[in-house]
Amino acid sequence: MDSKKTILIIEDEKALLSSYSETLESIGYEVLKALDGYKGLDIMGEGVDKVDLVLLDLMMPGVDGLEVLRTVKENGDKYGNVPVVILTNMTSEKVIKEAFDLGATSYLVKTDLDYEGLIKEIEKFLG
Repeated sequence: MDSKKTILIIEDEKALLSSYSETLESIGYEVLKALDGYKGLDIMGEGVDKVDLVLLDLMMPGVDGLEVLRTVKENGDKYGNVPVVILTNMTSEKVIKEAFDLGATSYLVKTDLDYEGLIKEIEKFLG
């Protein structure tokens, strides 16, 4: 990697957040972490060019992932046009459709995914 790409992980499960970030850091990404949607939006709002990709959980306390996605996509001037990859265990067709309608770049189901699959998906957008 020429310059380090930055990935923001918005995930409320600490063990998963830690495990994803360690995996991504081990292959050279810079990782920013947020345990909820509000914190994720704060981090993204600090500068449109700060984050290259967002991994976003849907089920979180406070503000859920779809609301975070909606906020990011409706406020491009503040958050930039960053790819948002949904990373969740929700498999409802309705939720998946809504995520894509709101502007999600990709939709991954945690239980169907290993780290290799996650990395491949990320590299589609950042590779």
